Amino acid sequence: MRAPLHPAWVWLPPAAALAALVAIVASGSNRALFLLLNHAGSMLGEPVWLRLTMFGDGAIALVLVLPSIRRAPHCFWAALAAAVFAGLWTQVTKQFIDVPRPLAVFGAGEFFHAGPAYRQVSFPSGHAAAAFAIAGIGIMGLARHTLVRALLLALAVLVSLSRVMIGVHWPVDILWGMIGGWVGAWSGLALHGRCGWRTSGIGGLLAGLLLLGMAGGLLVSHHMHIPAVMSLQRSVAGACLLWGAWEIAAMLPWRRWRWPPMRRGREDPAERAGERGAEPAAQAPAERIDEHAGKRSADAARPVAINRSASDG
Repeated sequence: MRAPLHPAWVWLPPAAALAALVAIVASGSNRALFLLLNHAGSMLGEPVWLRLTMFGDGAIALVLVLPSIRRAPHCFWAALAAAVFAGLWTQVTKQFIDVPRPLAVFGAGEFFHAGPAYRQVSFPSGHAAAAFAIAGIGIMGLARHTLVRALLLALAVLVSLSRVMIGVHWPVDILWGMIGGWVGAWSGLALHGRCGWRTSGIGGLLAGLLLLGMAGGLLVSHHMHIPAVMSLQRSVAGACLLWGAWEIAAMLPWRRWRWPPMRRGREDPAERAGERGAEPAAQAPAERIDEHAGKRSADAARPVAINRSASDG
C-alpha cells in the first residue's frame, strides 16, 4: 500500500514556482537572472545540460510511462491526460504571448548557447511542463518515500533549468511551464480517481500500442536536432519499447487464445472414446442399460427371498 502523501507535496511545488514567477516579473530581473544562471551553468559543460534537456522532450516523457501500463495504470492514464493538459497550457499561451528568445535579445557571445537556434515564442517552456508533469505523477501517484519524491522533484528542476543553461528559454518561461505541468499531473490523477480507467481493456491496449509506436519512432527520429543526444535517446526509447512490450504482453488473455482449445480439469471421456473409434458410453442404447439394471436387481433380490423362506419354515 502506498504511503500517504503529505498535502505540502501537492501544493508547495506549484506555489513556490508561482511565487518566484511573480517576484521576477515584479522586480524586472528576468534577463539579469537568465545571464546569471546561464553563465554559472556553463561551467558544468554542454554535454550534461543537453542530455538533461532531452528528458523534457514530450515524446521522451510519454514513452517513459510505458513500463507503468500494467503495474500502475493510474499513472499511465494520468500521464496521457497530463500530456493533453500540458500541451494546451503551453500552446495556447504561445498563441497569445509571443516573447522573443534570448538569441533575439542578446548577441551570440554574451551568453552560452547550445542546440537549435530558436528566436521566437519563448513563453512558456514545453520541456519544463513535460518534466513537471511526469515528476508530479511520480510524486503524487507512485513514490512511496520522501527521498524518492525529493529526487524526482530535483530531477524535474534540473531538466527545466537546462533550458536556461543552453540559452533557449528565460526563467519566467520555465516557471510557467512548471506550474502547467504540475497542475496537469494533479488533474490527470484526479480524473483517473474519478473515472477509474483500466489498461487491461481495448482502450489500454490501443494506448499502449500508440506509445510503443512512438518509442519505435524515437529510435530513428532527429526531431530534437541535437546530434549529441541521439545515442541516449535511442537507449531510452529501446529500453521503454522492450519493457513496455513485455508489460502489454503480460496483460493479454493468452489462455483464451490457445489452439486447439483446452478444457480445465480432465478431458471429456466421450471425446477420448471418439478419438479411439469406440462407441461413447453416453451414447449406449437405453434398452441395454435397462436390461443390465434389471438383472442386477433380480440377482440382489433372490438371496433375500431364500432367507425369508428358511426363516418361515
